[in-house]
Amino acid sequence: MNLQEQVNELIASQRGEWKEFDEALLQLDNIKVKTFRWGKDVSVSVQFNPGRMVSTAANIDKQSIEHRPCFLCEANRPKVQRGIPFLDKYSILVNPFPILKNHLTIPIHSHVPQRIRKKIGDMLSLAEMLPDYIVFYNGPKCGASAPDHFHLQAGLKAPVLLQGENELRSCLIIESSTKEEAEERFEDVYHYLRNRQPEEDEPMLNIIAYKENENFVLHIFPRKAHRPRQYFLEGKNRLMVSPGAIDMAGLIIVPREEDFEKIKPEEIEDIYSQVSMPII
Repeated sequence: MNLQEQVNELIASQRGEWKEFDEALLQLDNIKVKTFRWGKDVSVSVQFNPGRMVSTAANIDKQSIEHRPCFLCEANRPKVQRGIPFLDKYSILVNPFPILKNHLTIPIHSHVPQRIRKKIGDMLSLAEMLPDYIVFYNGPKCGASAPDHFHLQAGLKAPVLLQGENELRSCLIIESSTKEEAEERFEDVYHYLRNRQPEEDEPMLNIIAYKENENFVLHIFPRKAHRPRQYFLEGKNRLMVSPGAIDMAGLIIVPREEDFEKIKPEEIEDIYSQVSMPII
């Protein structure tokens, strides 16, 4: 049985064992989505998903992180949550608050900070073993609600998630027939971004990895801000958008229906312009 088959079995069994997870999947099937287009090649979908309020509103300052139990550590997970071993150092888990079909969370066993360098090979290996999926990474200041515990995420491919560079935001694309070359080229990109943001522990970025036509593909979204100014406004002017990799790709998640109803194309353009770092 290959890994994708194991994942399918895990999802099916967890639906039967975990009522809240089954209900979350049923809600995902009926979630509201609308799409805006810029020409024929660029689109952004907006998903109203109230189940993501905890993630979108997460406080990731040092004090808040230190005073809450890590929900990715095995000891703190729900007892009903089971996983599939991966590379003898990760567990593949169903995500109980899904935004994608077959949404998975893949935490490393040890409680170490969210840092992708030297782990990009693991990400590519997972993409290779899950060819129908994208694997994605949110940096510690770029959408990760657990910046203190390294983890990847994954979900089934969809066209909106495979968009590369476009007029709305920057995206550096690496494509290679070998994992080794993709890793080497990522290291070059990492050093470039590191030089642009030397004050950061890790350059601000989101990453999507997948296999396509036997090639390894990385979409790297350089970031210059964690959240747009609209996130911090009050009253009717607030838009509760906290972009991660999925949002940067083209699927913006909003946990409040009022934001879903009022968001407009010009606001999406403005949000991307605030959080995406132009590449020179």
